Amino acid sequence: MSDDSDDLHFCQNVLRFNPLSYQEDLLTDKHDRIAVRFCRQSGKTTTVAAKAVLTALRSSEVTVLIVAPGLRQSMLVMDKVQEHLGRMDEEYRKANVSRIQRTIIRFRNGSRIIALPCSENLIRGITAHLILADEAAFFQSDQYIFNNVLLPMLATTRGSLVVCSTPWSTKSMFYEFTKGRLAHRFRQYHATWEDAVREGLITKEFIEDMRQVLLPHQFQMEFEAEFAEDTDVWLGQEVLARCIDPNVIYFGLEGEPRGQFYAGLDFGKHQDYSVLAVVAKYERTLRLVHLHRFPLETSYASVIGYVKALNDRWRYLRAVHCDQTGVGEYIVEDMRNVEIPGVEGHGFTVMEKEGLATALKEQMRAGTLLFPYDRELINELNVERYELTKTGHLQFSHPEGTHDDRFWALALAVCAASRDTAAPYRSRLG
Repeated sequence: MSDDSDDLHFCQNVLRFNPLSYQEDLLTDKHDRIAVRFCRQSGKTTTVAAKAVLTALRSSEVTVLIVAPGLRQSMLVMDKVQEHLGRMDEEYRKANVSRIQRTIIRFRNGSRIIALPCSENLIRGITAHLILADEAAFFQSDQYIFNNVLLPMLATTRGSLVVCSTPWSTKSMFYEFTKGRLAHRFRQYHATWEDAVREGLITKEFIEDMRQVLLPHQFQMEFEAEFAEDTDVWLGQEVLARCIDPNVIYFGLEGEPRGQFYAGLDFGKHQDYSVLAVVAKYERTLRLVHLHRFPLETSYASVIGYVKALNDRWRYLRAVHCDQTGVGEYIVEDMRNVEIPGVEGHGFTVMEKEGLATALKEQMRAGTLLFPYDRELINELNVERYELTKTGHLQFSHPEGTHDDRFWALALAVCAASRDTAAPYRSRLG
């Protein structure tokens, strides 16, 4: 039996995973450089997770490293790894798996699978035999990370690098690996919605629904797995990718983080969402540490109650800037009456929106606003359009069927932080 057939037999009979035709070659490919562009819902994460288990179980003393723009994303791949292990025969699993933890799985043959965010401080120094770089187009400082951190990990093992991602900016290493000057060095795997439909994984009806929901360039990236330039957008792909930091995480409402916090609150109710964004001023940067979108029809009283609870538990918000357009000045008064500090309302005139959006963009272009890898946030920031009016001012809009509530909530939070001249918090956030 050939090695490839043996690997497929292992997947089918031990992992109980039957790969589709476009997944089979990727699973068994031993090439040292592999680039993967699979459309959404095509089984990409399941496939690379199976490759991780296959590598760890069928070779002794190997290290498989899963890295992603943030811990949450790397944990999604690790969850799939654990699903594969969970489908194994119980006796086989006990005989081969020694310990399962949240970020590391150890095998009795000395192999291990580690999942970490793509943070230089966390991953530097690891020697790996297989690196699975997921959503690689969103790595911050990606050229440095690949050339100075990830690839040296494979030097002594002569191991393999598998890079996977939704296509994003053409000014990224992932673009160079798949379409650019380094593409010849990588074995290319590309699966579109047509492949997934043909294999019965998703339906044509689902695809047609997605065509209606997504903008054309979004559909091209998400379901055709092709790069698409964004045009007439206020925040471009390159700017957004620069702001994604693997060391920034969201804090929950129940947490007790320390720092100087500033909130932006965009009110909505029927068609638009209410969104709360909280940034922390930390040395020379602002970090988005909390983002909450309320369900439609949430009362303003409930939104204010949530802000009050967060203020009391976090001790405390220094300022809250909110959009009072359409809800009236009484909202600001209600927030002040329950002792929410530093409340300031914004009328959202054309000129005020221009100022808020410009300040947000300047922070992002300077690299002083950082946020976690959050595709819903990134996609929403990327759809905001602008045009120059006859009066010389910028007017902002978003395409029909999309939302910009996160955009304005974040812009308001940045405004709140920028107007406070207090010295930034220097101790470690946590």
